[in-house]
Amino acid sequence: MKQLLKLSFALLGMAFIATSCGSDDDGPAVNLEHLDHRWYPVSTKFGGVTVPYDGHESCGKDYTEYLTNGTVKEVDYYDCQTDAATATGTYTAAEQTLTTTIDGETITYSIDKLDAQNFEITTTFNGADITYIFTSNP
Repeated sequence: MKQLLKLSFALLGMAFIATSCGSDDDGPAVNLEHLDHRWYPVSTKFGGVTVPYDGHESCGKDYTEYLTNGTVKEVDYYDCQTDAATATGTYTAAEQTLTTTIDGETITYSIDKLDAQNFEITTTFNGADITYIFTSNP
């Protein structure tokens, strides 16, 4: 009986270990290969509240574009004007940190999520965390 009990515990322990291990197939939450893209704002999180982005126009959607040469472009369509307002700067990215400099203002973000379709970054402003959520789908 003791042998059977020991065998049962051993099998139960092996089953627990096999099911409790995380999957390495999920990949990292941040894959910098996906950064060089056009990213369209979806929402902003501030103080536990998520606010949907409402700046898109019927004639075009605002976006931030990261180019492989280290250039970042912020494009803002306003009242469907012919030429969208564009601000250009530079960026660097390493591991889970993104730093942008646009119009002389440097901001450092923590990259919370980055895959082919989703991009989330967080920065701190006046002691509060602000998370920006983007999608690659216009």
